[in-house]
Amino acid sequence: MIGLFLLNLFLATLYMALVGSVTTLNLVFGLLIGFAITVLVSSLTGEGSYLSRITHLFSFTIYFFRILIFANLQVAYEVLTPTHHMEPRILRYDVRGLSPVQVTTLANAITLTPGTLTSDIDEEAGCLYIHSMYAGDRDKAIAEIDVLRDRIMKEVFNA
Repeated sequence: MIGLFLLNLFLATLYMALVGSVTTLNLVFGLLIGFAITVLVSSLTGEGSYLSRITHLFSFTIYFFRILIFANLQVAYEVLTPTHHMEPRILRYDVRGLSPVQVTTLANAITLTPGTLTSDIDEEAGCLYIHSMYAGDRDKAIAEIDVLRDRIMKEVFNA
């Protein structure tokens, strides 16, 4: 995937060099031409569809922005209102079976979301320790992290 993305960038740069003008429009047009060529190359080499991978990444980006916006609104409401609706808790989340890159990606996605923080990674036990501001129902909080993990595995890592 990274190789195909770099090929796309190289082809866009090559297009701008051949045209002789570095403009935003030429960059976009070069990226579109490079994208078309990269889709063709990926289908011919059997590496998997570059188009479907980009579509999955776009889908994950939309999903992640949606949960980011919701979490930001939830924390902003907590700050602006005099009552507290927080039910903080430290969650132990099993990550056995995930590669170190996958664990790091999941931990960073959790930490980027307001109201949650990956506080520790226990490599020996294969778990993350996550502080959550709104984890009154442990099973619901774990289920939300499961959805995030599943989306990351399917749409980012194509696993």
